[in-house]
Amino acid sequence: MSSLAVTGFAHVLAHALIFLIGAAVGSFLNVVIYRLPRRESLIAPRSRCLSCGEGLGVIDLIPVLSYVILGGRCRHCKRSYSARYMTVELFTGLTALGALYALGPTLHALLAFIAVACLIVIFFIDLDHFIIPDETVAIVATVGLILDIGALMSQGRSVAVVFHEMLTPELTYEVVLPMSLVGMAVGAGLFVVIAYVSERFFKRPGMGWGDVKLAAAMGAMLGPGYQFLSFFLIAVFVGAVIGIVCMAAGWCARGDYIPFGPMLALSGIAMIYFGDYITPVVMSRFMIG
Repeated sequence: MSSLAVTGFAHVLAHALIFLIGAAVGSFLNVVIYRLPRRESLIAPRSRCLSCGEGLGVIDLIPVLSYVILGGRCRHCKRSYSARYMTVELFTGLTALGALYALGPTLHALLAFIAVACLIVIFFIDLDHFIIPDETVAIVATVGLILDIGALMSQGRSVAVVFHEMLTPELTYEVVLPMSLVGMAVGAGLFVVIAYVSERFFKRPGMGWGDVKLAAAMGAMLGPGYQFLSFFLIAVFVGAVIGIVCMAAGWCARGDYIPFGPMLALSGIAMIYFGDYITPVVMSRFMIG
């Protein structure tokens, strides 16, 4: 066997392992998605069938494959369960590979994947319960702060927000602020303004406080500049398209509330991994000049 073949096999094996690890994380995310809104322990009791209450064994917990092997049915009571469990595992596995492709085998990639895992949880919980758990938002914001601190330590003030203020013609001082903190303020501020204007003029809430907190967390991840603006515009566009499709299909009526968190989560995942590529495209479509 040639060295090239060995290298190729090792490459495939490494990617398969990363996918499986990501899918296993997705299996845990399914637990989080179900239990966190209900304020149940994420650790005990162990996973069980929601129909018959039987505990799940090893064969029931193999990510993705268990659904295929068992035909989407409980091994004990034979009742079917949602394909969404497999979808979450599959998508989380793919996002683990996405972190590797977008950011390489780095600590940055691992931290980005953690933030993306939280956004996956946010997507489904807000879809089901119209809430965005503070715990998930806090983790996303913390990842943003950690990445920003690392960038400041390696690149210095070139990645910070710097402005000068003149007290007198002879006295000027310089203020250096972390991009993540400014991004949090801009993200939360923008969404608070939108919520206020919507409630004031349209007499209905435009978004919840969970959306405001998530915007602040994504501001920490993306900073206060064009990447955050692209994140917002993508979420609005996706929300508009989904709203039109839902009304056309008769799934909802005009005026019905559609949670904005899932749109923010999808946009956030795309921007965390591919923001450098997406932002120029979005800005060229929405901005003049």
